[in-house]
Order: sequence, then structure tokens, then C-alpha cells
Amino acid sequence: MTMVDDQRIAALLRSAPVPEPRVDLDRAIRDGRRRRRRRRVGGVATATVLAGLAAVGAVQVGGVADEPAPVPPAVAASPAASVSTAPARSLTCAAVLLAQPVRGSVAVATGVDPTGRHIVGDIGTGNEDGKVVLWTDGRATVLPAAARHGAAVNAGGYVVGTNGDGTGWVYRGGTLRFLTTPPGYDAVLVYAVNGRGDIAGTARKADDTPRAVLWSVDRPQQYRFLGRVGSAATGITEDGTVVGTMGDRPYRWTPQGTGAELAVPDGYPHASVDSAHGNWAIGMVPGAARGGSVQMLPVRWNLTTGAASVLPYPSASGIAGNGDLLVDDGAPLIVAADGTSRRLPGRPEVRSTEAGTYSADGISDDGRTVVGAVYENEAHRPLVWRCT
Repeated sequence: MTMVDDQRIAALLRSAPVPEPRVDLDRAIRDGRRRRRRRRVGGVATATVLAGLAAVGAVQVGGVADEPAPVPPAVAASPAASVSTAPARSLTCAAVLLAQPVRGSVAVATGVDPTGRHIVGDIGTGNEDGKVVLWTDGRATVLPAAARHGAAVNAGGYVVGTNGDGTGWVYRGGTLRFLTTPPGYDAVLVYAVNGRGDIAGTARKADDTPRAVLWSVDRPQQYRFLGRVGSAATGITEDGTVVGTMGDRPYRWTPQGTGAELAVPDGYPHASVDSAHGNWAIGMVPGAARGGSVQMLPVRWNLTTGAASVLPYPSASGIAGNGDLLVDDGAPLIVAADGTSRRLPGRPEVRSTEAGTYSADGISDDGRTVVGAVYENEAHRPLVWRCT
């Protein structure tokens, strides 16, 4: 990745206010977005490890309970996934620009619901003026100004996110409501929402110590802790399975709140999980050290078998419910669970062909809708690929 690409990424991530001292929420939000996009300067990222003890507990409302020891992974990690050069099932894909209801040279689509109908994104100038936008069937709605940094949208069109001051929020049917920050914690980071209205995120103390939390779209003032201090929730599936970390170990919780470690690929010290859809999850493991930084490698988990595979790609920005992997390596690629792949096309009027012209950040459960942006003439424009 070139210096120009680095500057583009910086522009995309400049739209958050300065946080309060001691809790760098702006950095945390940027880290979350970077983890989802897997964008790294020269393929290298700084390794980040969540602090805390590795232990799991039963779900409890608004408090802390004694918790049983974590369950070890039942299935050994698998070796690196193999790649097939055969084309994927026959589909025709087209890139379509999304409407921009407000002006801004930094306009990106960052997430899509499982059905592909609802898309969430941000539009601004990169000068702390970003607006969250919801596109439903192509029709754009600008969310209230009090909502910043949209993180995810569900099949009902409910949007969740986190403001720069660490306040979580949910937008539903034209109404914006704020999530409760658990007592003793200074801020939250909201990552995902499923069709049932379960919201997954992480509460953080002033010293950046995390704890996994669930909220509800219906009752945003109530919350449930999932694990002990040191846990983090970063994704949730439609049936309520939550993924995240416990200390530096990849973790999952059942809809009933029972937790267990996920396998760490052989030869790697630890791993983190970023998101999950259907029976699949993706995350990262630390690879080789380069000049004080660590190359982060993408990993895919099969939540049914427990198998973990290090992927032979520089990055992975999404996983569909059917197992399709979204690879954002400068020219977005969809890789099916069987290894077959298809490259997403560009727009006919876009002349730029350099790597990074197109970015892809979200994929629907059937793998037929992908969202992202195109960069040309010093501006990002929101984009959706539809495959039929």
C-alpha cells in the first residue's frame, strides 16, 4: 500500500471528535473500523491485545457473578486454507453508486444487513462532520446529528453505532436512543446487531480494560454482561451466538450465555475474532514482526466444527452467512467456502486501475450484495455491488 493509500485511509477515519483524557475512544473506534476493513500500511498492522483474565461466566443483568472456568476448544485447529483458482458459481455482478443525500468527499458504505436490503455508511469531509446514512432499497435517510460512526444494520433497518465520546446508540424507525454504559465503565464500543434486536459490544474502563456486553433494541437502557473483566464482544449471529475474545483467546458464547474458547490456529500464540455470520467467523492472528510492527493474518472459523484456518489472503473484510469470504485486497474478491472465487467489477466511467481504487466492507448472507466505496478524483463515493 502506498503513502497515498495511507492518506486516503486517514481521511476516512478522521471524522470522530477528540476524546476525553485517559480513554482514547477515537482510537478505539478507528481500531474497530480498521479491524473490519483489515487495511494495513504495507500489509502490516500493530498487534493489539485486549487486557484481562481469560474466564467466562453466565449471563447476568446489570451485575457481576461468580463464573465457571472457561471450556477449552473441542476441535483442533486446521492448517492454512487452500485456494482454488476455479471460478465461483455463475453470477453476474454490477457496481452501482449509492445516492448521496448530503455533501461530502468522504462517502463510504460500511455495512449491509443479511438480506442485502439495508445499507449503512458515513458521508462527510473528513473534518469531524460525518453523517450516518441508511439506504433502504436505494432510498437514503440521514440519521440525526447526534448519531456518529454507524457500525451495523439489521434486517429490520435498525442501525447501531458509537459516538466519539464512547456513547452507544440505536436508531429504529426514525427514533434515536442511547445505550446505557454499565456503572464503573467510562465508554462502550458497539459492533453488531442481529435480527432479534440483540446488540453486541464492549464496555471499557478508563484504563482501557474491556468487558463483553449485550443490549436490546427494545430495551437499550438494560444490559447484560457476558464474561468477566477482560472479555470483549465483537459480533453476533442471527441465533444470538456472540463472538469475541477472553483475554487474548478467541471466544464464543451460546445464546444461553455459555462460553467456550475457539481454536487458535497451530503455530500461533493467540487470535482475535472480529465478526460472525451464520456458522462462520473471521478474525486475525499475529504473523511475522516487521520493524516493530506485527503482520496480522486473517483467520476463518467454522463455528459448527470449531476448525480454524489461516487464510492465504492479505486481508478479509467480511464473512457471509453462507461462508462466502469478502477479501479487500485493493480489488474486492469473493471467495466461496469451497475455495472458488469471483472478482467484483468496477464502474465503467472510473478510469483509475490502481490497487485501492475500490474498497469493500460488508457482504449479505447470500453473498450477492457487497458494499464499499470507489476512490477517484480525491473523493470517495458509496458503492453497492449486486450479483444475480
